[in-house]
Parts: sequence; C-alpha cells; structure tokens
Amino acid sequence: MAAAAPASDNAYPQGASLMRSTSSDESTYILFENQTESRVKLYWLNYDGQEVAYRSIEPGRVHRQQTFMTHPWTFKLLDPGTEKRETDVVVDDRRVVFPNDDIGQRKAVLRKPSLWEWSPDNHKKHFPKKFLESTEAFLRVHHTQRRTKSAALTAEDWDGKPQVDLGVLPTELILRIIELSAPEMPIVLPPAPASPRSADA
Repeated sequence: MAAAAPASDNAYPQGASLMRSTSSDESTYILFENQTESRVKLYWLNYDGQEVAYRSIEPGRVHRQQTFMTHPWTFKLLDPGTEKRETDVVVDDRRVVFPNDDIGQRKAVLRKPSLWEWSPDNHKKHFPKKFLESTEAFLRVHHTQRRTKSAALTAEDWDGKPQVDLGVLPTELILRIIELSAPEMPIVLPPAPASPRSADA
C-alpha cells in the first residue's frame, strides 16, 4: 500500500517529535467503531511517520484492527464532493490513537468532534486569524460610532424617527453578535502518548 507524506507536527498538533511507529514487538488490537454518517478510512503511521492506508469502515460498522503497542493510527472521512475536513472525525477529541496498555483490545469510537463554544476568554485561543480580524474591525466601527453624535438616541433623521445604529447597542448584544458569527471550530486535542510499557520496548 502506498504511503502518503510524513505525518508532521502540523498535521497532528502535539508539540512533540514526528508521530511514527517504533517497534513491532507486542501485538494487540484496536476495535474501531464508526459513529459518523460517512465512511471513514484508517491510516497506520509507519516507521517514517507516513500514512499507510488501511480499511474503510462504513457508518455504524465496527472493525477489529490488528496492530502493535507503539503503532499510532489516524483516520479521515471518505465523502467525495463535500468540503469536510480531516478534523471532522476524532476519537476522544484526538486525531491519533494508540492501543491501550491493558490486556485485551482498545475500543476507539470514531465520531464528529465537539465544538469550541465562543467566549471572550477563548476568542484568541481557538478561533482563526480571519475571524479575529473581522471581529476587531466590527468592534472598531462600534467604538467609533459610540463617540459620534449620530449614535445618540436623541438624534432624528429626516423622517422625524429616532436614528439607531451600532453605537447604541448594549455590550451584551455586541457579544451575542460575535458569538453567532463565530465559525465552528472542532475541539482537537494533542495525541496521547504511547503507553510507558510499550515505549520502553
């Protein structure tokens, strides 16, 4: 089976070295269960950190995959014609899984990730630069209009009606507008390390 490019730190954010298999001393199994609505393709990360394509799992199906204790696995949705991302499928909010250090096999449930809920606290931590820039521009306009006479509730337009714009919106509503405009950002955690026992092998 052909191998794709090496799985870099950018592909599987972890802040550590290249994700790869290190030995084939201790055989085990991972039980993959597909709880998404699409087919999912399994990939073994080989000794060079390259993705090697393995089994495709249909929605609702289970596959028992033989592997070894130090071997990491990742997965991708197979849904041609859509704009779905690799991060649309995770196991325990992670893009890479290792076998458990327990006797028997690990059960890895493939599902859609949870989403970050926008708040002022996680605004810069988990949301993309483009959204941060557009939010900054929106707040700048709001701040400017609050400082002008045109934003006053007492001002009237040519029709004799109160003139209302961004300058008179309460802070709570401004925050709600930003929250509703925030893009969906999946929660993807760094891969958990291989078990200490297998790492020492």
